[in-house]
Amino acid sequence: MKLNHECVRDLLLFIEEYSDYDVSIDPSSIELNYDHKDVLYAADKLLEANYIDGIKRSFIGSDLPQIAIKSITWDGHLFLDNIRDDTVWGKTKEIAKNFSSMSLSLIGKIASQVIIQMVSSQL
Repeated sequence: MKLNHECVRDLLLFIEEYSDYDVSIDPSSIELNYDHKDVLYAADKLLEANYIDGIKRSFIGSDLPQIAIKSITWDGHLFLDNIRDDTVWGKTKEIAKNFSSMSLSLIGKIASQVIIQMVSSQL
């Protein structure tokens, strides 16, 4: 299954907006403009990458895992802070589309460089 970077960004923004210490978020109940499996897959990969904190459970007889998202981790916040701005995100996607594959960590680094360029042009 292919990781949808737009879905990753939107999911992180959703988690940031709606997470709370005493409530876990079930990605299968999140209504974003993506297929249910894309959202669940993005949550699963964000959990594996340590961008979110949560619990993943798999059950016999079910192809889909159950995930409870508790919060965004420090690394997740660093990544989200780099891709949050729509202008930065647009420029980052423009650069990334020139390559056939791009990891989330590399996307974060590109976004960071885009931000640095934008700040430098203001000095």
